[in-house]
Amino acid sequence: TICAMGFIGKAASYQQLVVLLIAAGIGTALFHPAAAALVAASVQKRRGLMMAFFSSGGTLGGAIAPLAIVAYVGAFGMWRTPWLILPAGGGLLAIAAVVARRRFSYPTGADGQTAFRLRAVPSMLVLLWFVIVLRSLAETAFSSFLAVLITERGGSTFAGGVGISVFLLAGALGGFLGGSLADRVGAKWILFASVVLAPPFYLLFLHGPSSLALAFLAAAGLLTFSSNPVGVVAAQELLPGKIGLVSGLVMGFAWGIGGL
Repeated sequence: TICAMGFIGKAASYQQLVVLLIAAGIGTALFHPAAAALVAASVQKRRGLMMAFFSSGGTLGGAIAPLAIVAYVGAFGMWRTPWLILPAGGGLLAIAAVVARRRFSYPTGADGQTAFRLRAVPSMLVLLWFVIVLRSLAETAFSSFLAVLITERGGSTFAGGVGISVFLLAGALGGFLGGSLADRVGAKWILFASVVLAPPFYLLFLHGPSSLALAFLAAAGLLTFSSNPVGVVAAQELLPGKIGLVSGLVMGFAWGIGGL
């Protein structure tokens, strides 16, 4: 993922760009379900909060990236984006060195060795999957075209980056709040609040007073992303013997379908 995204600035054609994006997507798909399964297997209490730490890290990175990449490209140009691989790779190696010194023990069970049967999927997991698809659709569509919307309304490219950062920073905070509250009041209430309360703030951002646009944007991001870690943990608890598979269904398949 790091290498593919780093070389995007060197893509000489649309076809090369597509190949790099596919490679980055494959790397992301390999990482997220496995990492989410490890988080679930390594903790027994407050799984919502622990999953929030994991998922909000990516959201926080996504919030910083628009501002950082706009400033970097403005200063050095698109063709120097491969240099970004060095600090990213160095940071990854440093983290790997720290983790390698520690020993982790993960609980195993017979359920993880049995074949997966579609009939064994709980109906609530199917319903949860559709809810996560809808949430992913709103999140991806909005964040993808937010910068375009801001520039079409007269804002600068930097203002577009600021808008995305505000949306995602609030989302990172929302993930922490949602994960923590889910451990106390239950996942279903956080999912319900996210689905019901977020849409009005999207509408207010689009059609409300411009002086409050950033506040509406932050509220929409906070509420939307509050269900992010909660949905993953809820799905894992519905099918505890297949946490790796169910993490893939939620973080890969559901997010991917919503993104399309």
